[in-house]
Amino acid sequence: MRLKTRLVLSFLLVAWIPLGTVVGVLTQQTDAAFERSFEVRKDAAIKAVQSRLDRVSQNVKESLDKMLVAERDVLEHDLIAPLQRKVFYPPYDADEENYEAAIVKMAERLITSTAVDTLRLVDLKERVGHVIALGHRIGLESQLDTAIVTLAAKHPDETVFKFERGREVAGAVPFEWTLLRLRVIDGRVALVGGKILDTALLEYLLGGSDQDTHVALQDARGNRVAATFVDAEPHGDFVRGTHPLRNPGESDPVFTLTVYVSRAEVEERLRDLWAMAGILASASGLLALLAGLWISRRLSRPLEALAAAASEVAAGDRDTQVPELRGDDEVAVLTRTFNQMTLELSESEERLKQSERVAAWREIARRIAHEIKNPLFPIQMSIETLVKVWERKHPDFEEIFHESTATILEEVARMKRIVTEFSDFARMPAPRPVDTELLDLATQVVGLHRDTAPEVDLRVVGEAEVVVQVDPDQLRQALINLVKNGLEALRGGGGEVPEGASLEVRVTPGSDDTALIVITDNGPGMDEATQQKLFVPYFTTKAEGTGLGLAIVHRIIAEHGGTIRVDSQEGVGTRFAIRLPRRAPHALSAPSDAG
Repeated sequence: MRLKTRLVLSFLLVAWIPLGTVVGVLTQQTDAAFERSFEVRKDAAIKAVQSRLDRVSQNVKESLDKMLVAERDVLEHDLIAPLQRKVFYPPYDADEENYEAAIVKMAERLITSTAVDTLRLVDLKERVGHVIALGHRIGLESQLDTAIVTLAAKHPDETVFKFERGREVAGAVPFEWTLLRLRVIDGRVALVGGKILDTALLEYLLGGSDQDTHVALQDARGNRVAATFVDAEPHGDFVRGTHPLRNPGESDPVFTLTVYVSRAEVEERLRDLWAMAGILASASGLLALLAGLWISRRLSRPLEALAAAASEVAAGDRDTQVPELRGDDEVAVLTRTFNQMTLELSESEERLKQSERVAAWREIARRIAHEIKNPLFPIQMSIETLVKVWERKHPDFEEIFHESTATILEEVARMKRIVTEFSDFARMPAPRPVDTELLDLATQVVGLHRDTAPEVDLRVVGEAEVVVQVDPDQLRQALINLVKNGLEALRGGGGEVPEGASLEVRVTPGSDDTALIVITDNGPGMDEATQQKLFVPYFTTKAEGTGLGLAIVHRIIAEHGGTIRVDSQEGVGTRFAIRLPRRAPHALSAPSDAG
């Protein structure tokens, strides 16, 4: 990843991470605030429901008190007194009234207030639990109401919830949950009034709250008794809390009051918060992007220029310079330092090249002087011998003359060869690559040496159509040197070729669009130290060698963009492996095309 990209991303992260953290914290705080608000609203709703429930219970009690006051005489005359005389129930005496029928008629007119939905009179003493009369519907209860008896005995002034038959609806009398209060008359009769728990009552208990709050009542079996909504759950995103309602003296709840509080407001606030966060993120991201681009341009452009210039310097262009920046910051100092460094490097390299040239010419001069000095001594001795023999008029002068001149000519030829090799090494022309079929070239080179070494098994192995772009004359010279060195190694120091001597030139296509030439002999081989110095100029293991032959081979291969490697083992043989690119390097192909 480039520096410019990393800088821009860093600025975006610096802008967005704090914003994301703040939004996350605000979201958590909003949720926590809602949870606190929910608890407060739930408790308030439960408290309000309980308060109104107590008010409903009190209203029922007050209605019962008004009934007792309004019908005191009737109740005393037609209910309490007959019960005391034990003439209330049949069989009736002939002179007694039908008090039970009178009380039934009276009960039907007692419900005069909306605070009471059900009304009954229950015998507490003579026929314990018997329902004497009903005020909310026609007819009597066939079963004894022992629960009212227990309530009258233990909790006469408390509210009780009871599942009982309520009002008649379409000819049927369904069971309904009812809130009950009672008043005991003379210890003999309980006047029981009830308020049916339905949706209308729940809405009243809720106090007319808005759509943000709902309540529902469920009995101990989980059946819904009433709710301020129709479906299984109120529509929307609600959270809920529960509160148990118990009868006096019981540990298990009769009802579970469930309060639903809407999350709509907090969700709307969260949406607004995220929308604002999105706007801030976009704005801060844009500002961070612009700032990152400006700063990265300020930083990365000079650094990219420095990197490109460093690559050019590494490639050999020591005169490369970068634009110098104004100011005293690190980048500006770096550009000025780089330019100063390249100037000093160029000057140092030029001085080094000059020193190398002087040292190289000194070495060449020393080598040439050394190589020429060797043949001069035999020439001098031959000439001095001829002079002495001539002065003495030696009878064998003619024979001595031919021997001396032959020695002189041999040493002159040797000097000429030395000069030629030095000249070739110093003035080797640039390669002129053309398409060359390597197998044909190798066959030509081997063919030149078959007559000079008939006792050696010389062979060429390979595939046809291995074509590379090389200078055929230079590559031929390199192959000739390698084959010649191989033949000389096979002859050894005595000039005799051992039986079974062989030299093979193999041409094969290489991997990665290259070609491979391998020259192998089964001569005496070389040790590791000799292999390390083999391509160093002037290094030789032969008495008459100049040490330039393999150096020239290495230079030819290198200038063609190839490589040469030697593997040798003493007593086994030597293997030279040349790897050449199929296409000439650009630096060679351009001049070739021009020519």
